[in-house]
Amino acid sequence: MRVSAWQLRRALTQLNLREAVEAAIAQSDQDTKDMWEYSTTYERMHPMVSAIATALNKTDADIDELFNLALTFTQ
Repeated sequence: MRVSAWQLRRALTQLNLREAVEAAIAQSDQDTKDMWEYSTTYERMHPMVSAIATALNKTDADIDELFNLALTFTQ
């Protein structure tokens, strides 16, 4: 499952997770920071997505919910 950066950020905002994700990314390595800043799409199963989810104690179901919500937003 792939979503655009805008779709993901909108879903994070709607679920009140954006600040927590951005704080976790700020504490991450440079590759993760670059992915967040420069990627135009995000893959549900990407290892960096999983790493941030783990850092925030989010389950696979939580991340599925996030990506499914993101897919509902059209550009």
